[in-house]
Amino acid sequence: MSDTDKPNDPSNAAFEGARKAFDTMTDSQAFRDAQAAFGMDPSKMTDAFRTATERSMEQSKEAYARMKAATDEASRTLEATIENAHSGSLNLTKRALDGMRAQAEMNFAHLQKLSSVRSVSEFIELQTSFFRQQVDLATRQARDIQTASQSATRDVLQPNREAAERAAGKTEF
Repeated sequence: MSDTDKPNDPSNAAFEGARKAFDTMTDSQAFRDAQAAFGMDPSKMTDAFRTATERSMEQSKEAYARMKAATDEASRTLEATIENAHSGSLNLTKRALDGMRAQAEMNFAHLQKLSSVRSVSEFIELQTSFFRQQVDLATRQARDIQTASQSATRDVLQPNREAAERAAGKTEF
């Protein structure tokens, strides 16, 4: 004999009562009557649900638009940063190659002068002059590379600085 076969069992009575209540709630009129008893009008609930859904969709679209704008801004900033880094890198490479070319030309000119040396004093004079020229060239090249590096760094950081300033002016995402 199962638990549901006992007619006087309190748990069986509760189960049967719940089943009957559930059966009546599946009847649409009984469900509407129960809602009305609690002060809920199904037509108003549908309108409220529709309004809430429409508002939620609107807010989602606005949030998406803000997120898309922020993403586009970040992409433009990244592209500008990469472009400036590339440009600065090319400029530094060009200056380094120009410096190596100038150094090579100076070395060849010095070798030509050395081939026509007639005395030790002339050799020492040429070597001293060549050493001074090398120091001057290296100093100029170092200053030039330093200036180009500083300029490249400023250029690379500029898009990020501008984006940060624009973002600081905004109060919402």
